[in-house]
Amino acid sequence: MLDPTHLVSSGRKMKIARNSQQTQDHYTSNSERRESFDSNGLMSAWIHSTTNGSALAGKVFDLYLPRLRFWRPPKWLVWLLLGGLMVSLMIYEVRSSALQSWLLSHSARHMTYRIEPGASPSIVFPRQGPFDLRYGYSQLPDFQQRLETRGFTVTQQARFSPQLERIARWGITPPYREPVNAGLVIRAAEGHQMFESSHAAEIFNNYEQIPPLIVEALLFMENRELGNPPHDVSTNPVLEWDRIVKAGFSYAGNRLGLPLRVEGGSTLATQLEKYRHSADGRTESVTDKLRQMASASLKVYKSGTDTRNARHEIILDYLNTIPLAAVPGYGEINGLGQGLQAWFGESLDEVCANLQSEGSTPAKIQAFKQVLSLLSAVRAPSYYLIQNRTALETRVQYYLRAMEKSRLIDAEFAHELEMTPAKVSIRANFPEPDFSARHKTLNAIRTNLVGLLGVPSFYELDRLDLEANSTVDSLLQDEVINVFDNLRETEFLDAHGLRQEHLLSQGNPEKVIYSLLLFEKTPLGNVLRVQTDNLEQPLDINEGMKMELGSTAKLRTLAHYLELVALLYSDKKIIDNPTNLIRDPITLWVVETLKDHPQMSLEDLLQDSLDQTYSASPHEAFFTGGGVHTFNNFDSKDNGRRMTIREAARRSTNLVFIRLMRD
Repeated sequence: MLDPTHLVSSGRKMKIARNSQQTQDHYTSNSERRESFDSNGLMSAWIHSTTNGSALAGKVFDLYLPRLRFWRPPKWLVWLLLGGLMVSLMIYEVRSSALQSWLLSHSARHMTYRIEPGASPSIVFPRQGPFDLRYGYSQLPDFQQRLETRGFTVTQQARFSPQLERIARWGITPPYREPVNAGLVIRAAEGHQMFESSHAAEIFNNYEQIPPLIVEALLFMENRELGNPPHDVSTNPVLEWDRIVKAGFSYAGNRLGLPLRVEGGSTLATQLEKYRHSADGRTESVTDKLRQMASASLKVYKSGTDTRNARHEIILDYLNTIPLAAVPGYGEINGLGQGLQAWFGESLDEVCANLQSEGSTPAKIQAFKQVLSLLSAVRAPSYYLIQNRTALETRVQYYLRAMEKSRLIDAEFAHELEMTPAKVSIRANFPEPDFSARHKTLNAIRTNLVGLLGVPSFYELDRLDLEANSTVDSLLQDEVINVFDNLRETEFLDAHGLRQEHLLSQGNPEKVIYSLLLFEKTPLGNVLRVQTDNLEQPLDINEGMKMELGSTAKLRTLAHYLELVALLYSDKKIIDNPTNLIRDPITLWVVETLKDHPQMSLEDLLQDSLDQTYSASPHEAFFTGGGVHTFNNFDSKDNGRRMTIREAARRSTNLVFIRLMRD
């Protein structure tokens, strides 16, 4: 049989026997060489090799290689070697995450999306995670359906790559940096921001802004390995194998009936995924835990295998989003900044300044005690912050002693912290009512959005990750508001000649209420440009009032009357109906007129309809939806007259339009 094996020694190739005859000759030759080698002695061979180093190597290969080629190691040795190799590779992987970092970073690069016109055929919306519900991501299909039934269209939407769509269907969160301060934003027609509901002043904007004392305390309490220098820059901060193994044993023992308390193995990165995207912020199964770890790992490696920057992002996002129960006026509290403001009445900037000061000042001690209280309450915020603050203090004292023992803080500082109570001072954040013209316009827009999206209230609306572009011209509206303000001033009225008969010749101008609702005709339809009034009360004049028989009501009645006449004219079959079956006067008049003048145009019919006459007498009672009513005319001289609709519109005669409305 042919054997293609080659040996390379000192730069030259030696071919092994290529057939059976050559093999036999080769054995004989090797035997002779071995005897010669042994008889001459090793020293002489070594001396000879100094002049030709390759000679000795060639002899060694010729003598011993045939034996090695046919040596079969025991199976136990093979398995032992393979097992040792696998264990070594696993230890190396655990310490460096070399393989998973390459695989996950490579996979994350293919999990992309692009924005294209129209509705997307390849998009997967999030499930029922707390932050998905809060920001409105889970309700996007419902929002889209409601808006489309009201005439809106999807102009652009994301298209997922096949890889991104696949993991999203598995329940894994797409690898992207999530907003920590989302909320409703309303912009004017020119792009000016009119409203923002987020709490920008209550978050850390970057990792460097966080005082080191807060970072050290957080990592000591929740995730110590995250703060230690990694063995390799690619080490995965999501997985801590000692915690995972311990949690696995406790879970298995508990399932077997042993008196073991189930412990979680969640790192900060996994906790972020849990309270953001798992149902009710809980881990209900092993599958949930695997989804959380997979989601967190993909985010860690989304920008490459180096995880040093991702570690800082985990700490920053965690401190900005941790759930800390709820307070009246604030609602749900998320993030250390909101927690300090809601539970202790302290601003985040002031607390950070105190923690970065030198020495152990009372302000620094109080600030750190408040931070420790909130970090200690994270595991059960409602229980510790609302139901049992004594248990919260016990938990804080435990961590203080542990930090002192680990020399994270010195003994004197720890003693001062133990003796200082965390002064909980709940300050319900009910803002002062604002009934200014600008705020009422925003409330009108928000009310419209509540109806369009079907959310229960402003509270849910303001927490959506939503930007709404209104058609309101904020610059023009500000000018109108300024004019309304000036109309309260006597000097302004005099300067512009407004002290005239039927204007403001008498009375207090400050008590006059003005409102303006202005639309602009555009190719896309009539759009709202100004909506304002000067009544600093909850009532919106433009939204919450019904006009009662003013000139606007007469105009609406007249327009509706003409629409009815035009509609009857277009229905040619109505002429064939017997007049004795027609019940209302308007239809009867149109039928009789068209029968007498079959060739009459619509324009002529509408002109004739304005010449129909009605009595202007106020001496009649009318039954309305509110009961029996009587009405008066603007000018009492019209009371005994009978006039056309055309003249009644000019003279604003009420009773003619009352009878027209009845018809």
